[in-house]
Amino acid sequence: MQSSFLSYLKRKIISDEQTVNKLFVSAFIGSNCLKHPKSAYLEKYVINKHDEEFDLLQDVRKHLSAEFRDGLTTESLVKLFEFVISPANRIVSGAVYTPIKVRETILQNVLGDKREDELRTLRIADISCGCGGFLMDAALWIHKKTRKPYVEIFRDNIFGIDIQDYAIERAKILLSLLALSEGEDADFDFNLLCRDTLDYIKKDWNIKYAGFDVIVGNPPYVCSRNLTEETHTKLKKYEVCSSGHPDLYIPFFQIAIDMLNEEGRLGYITMNSFLRSVNGRAIRNYFSHNRFSIRIVDFRGYQVFESKNTYTCLFYLDKRRNSENVKYTVDEQGVLSDDVLYTSVQYDNLDNEKGWTLNNFDTTRAIEATGVQIKDFCPSRHGIATLSNNTYIFKPIDEDESFFYINDKGKKYPIEKNICRDIVNPNKLNTVEDINTLMEKVIFPYRVEYERASVYSPDEMRCLFPKAFAYLKTKKELLLKRDKGETKDYPQWYAYGRTQSLVMPRYKLFFPKFANRPLHCTICDAPNLMLYNGLAFVNTDKRILRIIKALIESELFWSYIQTNAKPYASGYYSLSGVDIKHFGIPRFSIEEEEELLSINDKLEIEKWLRKRYEAILQH
Repeated sequence: MQSSFLSYLKRKIISDEQTVNKLFVSAFIGSNCLKHPKSAYLEKYVINKHDEEFDLLQDVRKHLSAEFRDGLTTESLVKLFEFVISPANRIVSGAVYTPIKVRETILQNVLGDKREDELRTLRIADISCGCGGFLMDAALWIHKKTRKPYVEIFRDNIFGIDIQDYAIERAKILLSLLALSEGEDADFDFNLLCRDTLDYIKKDWNIKYAGFDVIVGNPPYVCSRNLTEETHTKLKKYEVCSSGHPDLYIPFFQIAIDMLNEEGRLGYITMNSFLRSVNGRAIRNYFSHNRFSIRIVDFRGYQVFESKNTYTCLFYLDKRRNSENVKYTVDEQGVLSDDVLYTSVQYDNLDNEKGWTLNNFDTTRAIEATGVQIKDFCPSRHGIATLSNNTYIFKPIDEDESFFYINDKGKKYPIEKNICRDIVNPNKLNTVEDINTLMEKVIFPYRVEYERASVYSPDEMRCLFPKAFAYLKTKKELLLKRDKGETKDYPQWYAYGRTQSLVMPRYKLFFPKFANRPLHCTICDAPNLMLYNGLAFVNTDKRILRIIKALIESELFWSYIQTNAKPYASGYYSLSGVDIKHFGIPRFSIEEEEELLSINDKLEIEKWLRKRYEAILQH
């Protein structure tokens, strides 16, 4: 969907749902040269020559012709109905347009082996149906395979649930136009329920909307922080939402499975974060306990959805229990092949607490079982969290014996040198050779005594650092807005937002949070040097950090990251704790450590490491 048409709608300020629906229905009927519908339901959405919206309709049709050069199809309507939802509503409802190829692939997997007689009686549902794209495809599938008329398909086979009344209305419109375009002009009986699916376990639930043979769909994508208190309360009722801060898509697994009959099938495109995340522990336990037959096609870093950074997978489940394993494959190019080669991983070998590392499972498991895991070999730290880096961190525009000078909105402020520390952003380290080029200054309003940091009092700031305090006062209003204004528990209004990493050991091995190539790291001997944004291994023993540096700069480590870490767009991978902490380090002897640390050539280090790991993996 191009932005030009959406911009046109905004310019015209067409926000009334009834008007939008009338414009799209009338444009569809006109563009496809369909007869004026006899259906009383569709007729109310038809704009006639004498209606006040007629001139607007002609203008809309002109813009739609430019947008959809191959003609206005039912698929075009699916896109239009999804994209005209306001951004605010999309955050609340989690609605996104699901590409047709994805919908077709899911239907092929859940319906492809069904006989004609089975399809005639099948009850297919989408329990977060939006405007009905999956329902349209399912109806079309049954119609083509059985020649059953739509009037009977809508009555017997197709069921939809959505919390938004406008979505249910648009699903009715879409299904009616599908039938009209294939010669069925009637007022249909639909099984479309406007209800919050999270209310399913209530006693007053309409029993008609349960006991399905097949459920397909795209559960709503709303992260925990954007959910209302009412929704958070509803999530607590579900077993799968008992870990971490669950996102909205997570309970839709359990609800769908409960709504299926005992031989039912589920086909979702959904977030893949449940495989490794803390808030996915409960759903992983739920799957493992019930031993469902599960297949997962993981897109990893591939972006399925247009203009939306989401990390997704296809998830298929047969409700029959006592399966021995989970089947998994990766599709990092979004090929969506019908010929999928899965690897099988036994439920008994999965770690629900740590996360499911299904990609290249045997090799990953062997590496992680090697020696001591990196999290136990050496501690790591995140950078400081001021929650207002632009206030505290700066590149001096000038300096003299006592002060650094900072430029803020064209005004020059002196900052006492004694309240400043050096700081670096390790996220930039992978592209530079000299850490000194990254060095900045940070205002550090803390006293450090006995390895503990305590913030200076206002009187101390006025006495010791009056210039820095005066500068910070100009930022007081901004600083008080941190944490959404909940700063009353801060020890002082100018304290950092978090107390992490205020005091660190002498030696630091800096590395980025994200990388798209093997690492280039730096070890620093600087007790007061701080970091922000990135990460660091820290230790009082430089030897430990030299060993880790050799390991994490290796191709062997990078291969582990590419296989297991959370992927992002443009080939980047996460290097945060959960993604690297289980990497195993062999228990080297003192002699082996000396040998490793004596090698200066990277290729020779790589060969040396692979010999140690290959022996472990072969064993």
